Amino acid sequence: MSVTNPPPPTESSPVRLEDIATELKVSVATVSRALSGNPRISTKTRNAVQATAAKLGYRVQNQIVKANPKATGLIGVVVGALHNRFMTQLLTHLHDALQEYGYHITLLIDSLDDTDNLLAFKPLIDGHLDGLIFATATLESPVVGEMQRLGIPTVLVVRSVNNVAIDTVEVDNFHAGMVAAQHLHELGHRRIALVMGPQNTSTSWHRAAGALKWLAEHGIPAEFVQLLWGDYTNESGYSGLVSLLAGTQPMPTGIIAGNDTIALGILEAAKLRGIDVPGQLSVVGFDDMPLAGSPLINLTSIRQPVEALARTAARRLVDRIRLRGSASAAHDVLPIQLVRRSSSGAPPVEKVSSNQEFPDENLSIEKL
Repeated sequence: MSVTNPPPPTESSPVRLEDIATELKVSVATVSRALSGNPRISTKTRNAVQATAAKLGYRVQNQIVKANPKATGLIGVVVGALHNRFMTQLLTHLHDALQEYGYHITLLIDSLDDTDNLLAFKPLIDGHLDGLIFATATLESPVVGEMQRLGIPTVLVVRSVNNVAIDTVEVDNFHAGMVAAQHLHELGHRRIALVMGPQNTSTSWHRAAGALKWLAEHGIPAEFVQLLWGDYTNESGYSGLVSLLAGTQPMPTGIIAGNDTIALGILEAAKLRGIDVPGQLSVVGFDDMPLAGSPLINLTSIRQPVEALARTAARRLVDRIRLRGSASAAHDVLPIQLVRRSSSGAPPVEKVSSNQEFPDENLSIEKL
């Protein structure tokens, strides 16, 4: 007896949810939940449904278009660059999460930080995309408001904006900055520097603000903390440490980096200059990308739940597409976690004058 697979589906006879349910002897509701990524469905059942759907040639995108003839089944994901490993992880999880809802992604690599840039992409966005996920928004980005004006379902992920009510998924970056500062302070560090990313992004601004506030509340005011703004690149971290070493202030014993990519640049510069980590310099990053846990790096980092960020953003966008303007904006703030590794430790022992102390004053966030 020979067994043959069913022929591929045609537009005249598309595979239905009922066909998958019959094949597996489960309910149509179970199939629907499994294909949409509902967490109530076990991994075993979800994998079986997905495998059977693929075998039968089920095309989820057809169901989206069938439900809404104007739909394309395409979601635009806007990123500024791909050199950041965290961003490539985010894209992978966004792709997987949206695919479970039946969507495919179109990648737009541009900061889209002004409306002039938007004009170049408007022919693609207008009528070709069902929605947008922004991972590059700046604090005062005019493009986000323009998306709302055009009626394009949009969700921000990782970064937030000021003065615009829009669905946003991020971590508590202010709290994350406080956690990083507390970690170094509890190890004994008092000369702490911040090497951040762009000043006009919520991630950099809030992480720096949180760190400075915690340090000020524990006896280290803002003027005793060296703060450098840059971008989220290895080069920015490298040049940041070089600048700190060339400055007039004493070399910091601890550095909080704006992300892991910046931290790697700091570690590279330290190694080339014979600075022992963590013996002479402790470094804390953000994101906890996979490379941070490499035995050759062992970077202490603030972990962002990248998969949860992506899945929450995907769910919010799908809900927004279905509901359009009928629901108020949601703001999801996900937890962070300090992952301690060997790049941070106690500062070197130094003789400190008994009358040396920091002025007792509180930090005003406006000083940032």
